[in-house]
Amino acid sequence: MTQNPKKALLIGNEAIGRGAIEAGISFASSYAGTPATQILEYLAGHCSGQVEWAVNEKVALETAVGASYAGRRVICSMKHVGLNVAADPLMTAAYLGIQGGLVLAIGDDPGAYSSQNEQDSRIYARFAKIPCLEPSDSQEAKDYTKLAFDLSEKFHLPVMLRGLTRVMHSSSLVTIEEPRPENPVRIEKNPDQMLAVPKNIVRLHKSLNKKQEELKDWVEASGLNVVIRPGRKKGIIACGFANVYAGEYGADCSVLKISAYPFHERLIKDFVADLEEVWVLEEGEPIVEEIARKYSSRVKGKLSGEISREGELGPDVLAPYFGGASLADKTARALPVRPPVLCPGCPHREFYKALKAASPAFTTGDIGCYTLGAAPPLNAIDTCLCMGASIGKAAGMANAGVKRVAAVIGDSTFIHSGITGLINAVYNNANIMVCILDNATTAMTGHQPTPMLGITAKGDVAGQINLEALCKACGVASVTVVDPFNHDEMEAVLKEKIDAPGVNVVISRKPCILIKRTSK
Repeated sequence: MTQNPKKALLIGNEAIGRGAIEAGISFASSYAGTPATQILEYLAGHCSGQVEWAVNEKVALETAVGASYAGRRVICSMKHVGLNVAADPLMTAAYLGIQGGLVLAIGDDPGAYSSQNEQDSRIYARFAKIPCLEPSDSQEAKDYTKLAFDLSEKFHLPVMLRGLTRVMHSSSLVTIEEPRPENPVRIEKNPDQMLAVPKNIVRLHKSLNKKQEELKDWVEASGLNVVIRPGRKKGIIACGFANVYAGEYGADCSVLKISAYPFHERLIKDFVADLEEVWVLEEGEPIVEEIARKYSSRVKGKLSGEISREGELGPDVLAPYFGGASLADKTARALPVRPPVLCPGCPHREFYKALKAASPAFTTGDIGCYTLGAAPPLNAIDTCLCMGASIGKAAGMANAGVKRVAAVIGDSTFIHSGITGLINAVYNNANIMVCILDNATTAMTGHQPTPMLGITAKGDVAGQINLEALCKACGVASVTVVDPFNHDEMEAVLKEKIDAPGVNVVISRKPCILIKRTSK
């Protein structure tokens, strides 16, 4: 008599981590970013292999590629905007190929719940010419992760697993299986394949292009893209998690569930051929919809305005057209809007009070929980662009003639991509004040350790970086450390440094209040 398989209730991120373990990974790397953070956190607590928080997404992917070259199976995870940072190695890794399976788990954030844009990572997969799998629940997240490793090793390509906030943060039952053995270490030197130099590139690009039709054949044979309830008059093409939304109102429709890319366009052509009406549901850009419109004039979706191109689809997207009651109609009272705020007792609050008193002409902000200083009642930040941009923007303004410019950046963000901006500011003689808010953690994404703490993802002792010495090594002559709760000193230092020539770094150092509460 066989035993019942073990079940566990997992969020999508945990399911991806479990799938990676069952696939026999030896290495995992990531930079924390919602909605993908919990993938590496789960692996840190459950994987016997090496698990690393990298200083940024580019480094995370580069170390993952290195581990793959050693023959090992590797997962690298990040949020969608982190993929911008990692795009450089990704594009060339597709040319050079990999050895051990390499899965790139991306968390897209339609609706921008915790992000600065709503970009669609499927476009990156198409751009890099690599496969992309898109799960719709936790079980598929686990299964597709395992499948992605096999696919990666079959075609010697990185494989993208595109998750969405709804999938990655929603819980559903997952079947737990035993891990397969890890790949042994295997080094094979092959300069003609592994060197990205001009004499190899055109040939490697040709090989990559040739793989595209083979990938489409694999997707077709996999059965991941499947027609549900054929023969109806209306149809819905539902990509990834949108299949769940199709289930809300699509009981009388044929549904084409899309879970894998690239695919032969005849899949779409055959599906739409006899349908009186076709709706395309996909989070992000109308990638599949554009294909559907090539083969039918009866397509409805984002390009014709029935569905908004901005924000998250949500379960109610079809309600006005299919006669159902929306969630808002079913709810007696709408939920109140609850924008994020700085925590009570947060040291950043005290820093911003002092900064306001120093009255900089302009304050460039950065990405982190300190970005919330832009909100009332503080209103202390004037701009926020992307990770590490505060210092470069401040230097640009100063060198364009603006006086008394301050840049605000967090300790983790400074390590991520602020160092080069600081060096550039010193090199080009910018007159700016750079404020590094050191709260001893990566707070906004869940209190992951930073290189300044000397603690790994698994809690082991690691190398430790001295922030003051690092700033001085970048050429900064004036580096001042202040406790933001010492208000008078902080205000005096900021008022002095905002008018001082050259690049002046002020480090506001106090642990996050949540870290302080849990310390013994």
